[in-house]
Amino acid sequence: MDELTLLRAMNGIHEEDVVMAGKLYFNENTVRKTSKRIFTLALAAALLLALGAAAYAVWSVHISRQQDLRTDLKIEENNASSYMEYDVTQQEKAGSAASLILLSAVNDGTEQRIYVDVSPVEKENIARFPADVRFAWSIAGTEIGGFAGPQLPVSLSLSGDEAIRNAVLDYAYDEETQTLTLQCYADVKFIEKAMADLGTDSVPLQVHMIVGENDSHTFGPVPFKLTDEQTRSFDFGPAQYHDKELDKTIEIVGLELTPFSAVWKVRYEDAASFHTPGADQAAYRPWSILEDRVCIDAKLIFSDGSAFSTGGALTCPFENGVVNLHCGWGSAINIDDVQRIELGDLVLWELKAADEEMPRQAQDQQQ
Repeated sequence: MDELTLLRAMNGIHEEDVVMAGKLYFNENTVRKTSKRIFTLALAAALLLALGAAAYAVWSVHISRQQDLRTDLKIEENNASSYMEYDVTQQEKAGSAASLILLSAVNDGTEQRIYVDVSPVEKENIARFPADVRFAWSIAGTEIGGFAGPQLPVSLSLSGDEAIRNAVLDYAYDEETQTLTLQCYADVKFIEKAMADLGTDSVPLQVHMIVGENDSHTFGPVPFKLTDEQTRSFDFGPAQYHDKELDKTIEIVGLELTPFSAVWKVRYEDAASFHTPGADQAAYRPWSILEDRVCIDAKLIFSDGSAFSTGGALTCPFENGVVNLHCGWGSAINIDDVQRIELGDLVLWELKAADEEMPRQAQDQQQ
């Protein structure tokens, strides 16, 4: 009996399913190892025999989700190293009934975006999302936790509960295996606190599905470690920017840039008092507008001439004498390819010809 016939007999699968497995790409450990190899038929056969047909179907969903995430987040396209991709095969082998599978994680400077698959999730619960079903993550043994939600394509724009539910079914849910892909938003400081509380560098991550007021289901836990950060720093001097409309001048001190986030550092008159509880919001409003203009109107210029805006500030705490304007976005940018940063007619930073021959680390140290 040949190998394919044996597999069909033992697992009830079709030849094309085995051949399709050979077309899947696998990235060992992390995306930093960018060389990829195709699974051979022998490896696909071994996985089928080891996992069984049902588990193999779930495994293939996990691998497909990883590939989709890698593409949607533009990891390889923009050389993002603040990214971890987990070995799905080893997780599946560790337990055939594993309900929580780590797919990948991104460090965006202040948050870890942790992508996971959970199962089983019944389709009727998807039908109740988001009005009557919600998701959360927590660290087992602690009171630390946060928000989670279905992972949808970055560029997708939705409005209304029905459109959201349909998108979850189309992009985040596999009905055959009852597998749902989620994104957990975990503040790095929370993870670090959990590590300190537990005395370990690996924390037990678990995910919860809360249905209605009283029903909940927990997936996991699985061990999770912080993903490395990738940052490029820019020192502007500071630069003085005068807004004619508001007739106010703001000092732009610097920029901390990651593939997925930015922190603009600015100073201005009475900034400390405006960023304290009970501040005069009417007096602060012009400065608030100016803060957003810095984040939105400033352009990062790349070597191909394209430009990128970091978008409006999500938070703006006053720390260490400056206002830190935190911005974030979905897909990675190539922070090593930034050639110039400008705000209107003001050039905040520009790569000098002499710098092009210097290693990136040396450039950043100079700044």
